Amino acid sequence: MTSIAMNNLWNYLQGLSLSARNQEWLAARLQEASRTKHAKAGKDETLMSKEDFFAQIDEAREQIKRGEGVTFTSLDDMNAWLNAL
Repeated sequence: MTSIAMNNLWNYLQGLSLSARNQEWLAARLQEASRTKHAKAGKDETLMSKEDFFAQIDEAREQIKRGEGVTFTSLDDMNAWLNAL
């Protein structure tokens, strides 16, 4: 997350006027999530084998052959589609 996004999040949270109890609850959830993330740090779920990577590429090519792909005529159209996901 960018520093701008972090600052926007902080400003949003400050604007909520959370009670001390709500702040403590939120802090505990954030710390718990951080501990869980660090505990799983050894496991990168985004990694895949070379075979799986190429299998996904082959599947994507087959989808394009079947006409299931998405094409764009401009960068703005592509960005609009991506932002809608």
